[in-house]
Amino acid sequence: MHLNWNKLSQVTAVFSGGMLGGGLRYEVGNWLNVNTLTSTTLANVIGCFCLTFTIYGLDLVIDLPEWLILGFGTGVVGAFTTFSTFALLFMQQVFQHPTQTWLFLLLNLVGGFITALIGYLAARLMDRGKGIW
Repeated sequence: MHLNWNKLSQVTAVFSGGMLGGGLRYEVGNWLNVNTLTSTTLANVIGCFCLTFTIYGLDLVIDLPEWLILGFGTGVVGAFTTFSTFALLFMQQVFQHPTQTWLFLLLNLVGGFITALIGYLAARLMDRGKGIW
């Protein structure tokens, strides 16, 4: 039997990152009141920035190993952001509070795209200053 150490390191990184991201998401929920529209939106918007900044910034400037990118992107950010909670809260609230719920949807989508753009622009600024790193 041949053990693929590269694959094992990737799976371990995603698993470990997922534990960290899930724990962070739980704490955001506690901080802002569990499973609220606000905590879900905050987690999704922060995750959009972090993933974009990491992929277009840190990875290009610092040349991080693949296992670390997978551990942070798929693991930490994947567990921290909450599409399933987002969809569940939307469906639970849309008929009771339609205006607030559609605003929640808009904030998640537009806020996510805006913070992803900010992450990308911040990464480009890092790229210009490669000598600094």
